[in-house]
Amino acid sequence: MAEICTRWGVTEADLANFAISGELTLSVVVAGLPIEDGEVEEVDDGHIVDIPHRRYRFTGTLDLWPQHAWGVIMNGAETVAGFKVEVGQYRAVRASNDDAPGFMVPRERLVVRHAELERFEAAQAAAVETAQAVPTPPPAGQRGAPPRYDWDAFWCELAVMLQVEGMPPTQAAVIRRMEAWFAERGQFPDPSTVKRKVALLWRHHAEALARPAA
Repeated sequence: MAEICTRWGVTEADLANFAISGELTLSVVVAGLPIEDGEVEEVDDGHIVDIPHRRYRFTGTLDLWPQHAWGVIMNGAETVAGFKVEVGQYRAVRASNDDAPGFMVPRERLVVRHAELERFEAAQAAAVETAQAVPTPPPAGQRGAPPRYDWDAFWCELAVMLQVEGMPPTQAAVIRRMEAWFAERGQFPDPSTVKRKVALLWRHHAEALARPAA
């Protein structure tokens, strides 16, 4: 999780929001977990019943439902009774006595599958390209092409802010500060673009602090 946050320049709370919105699937690595796979079926009286196919012990990576992933990050851990599968199927935790409350997933066991990481990054890149390709409508009465985002002014504002106000305590605070600066100018660039640029500054700042004193 820490590696993903550093790679994307986001916080764990951001990952929780990506997960609960269905934009990102988080997973957990397990070893020898008793699992039951099956399908769900609606019977004549309208009730949903589980039709088990097999029981086995699973070792590998299991995907979490959005609400469970969000709960693990925000609460530090979450007990889950089942895992994310295709519609019409189920994958449940089944101990030998069938009375086990489920499987406790701690935050430090969360992972992102490599394929999911690549899919998410591609989707975010496509969203940024689309947002940048669509011009911002000019205010009423204004003629001519709408102004492009002035990233030179963005960096100048950051430099002045750091000199006058000092470095904010968190990267998220810098992002909020610069998003507010853009909003005051009537401009609203894609949030992921602002995050990426601030992450670059934050990384260089951290590297500078880590350098030994001359």
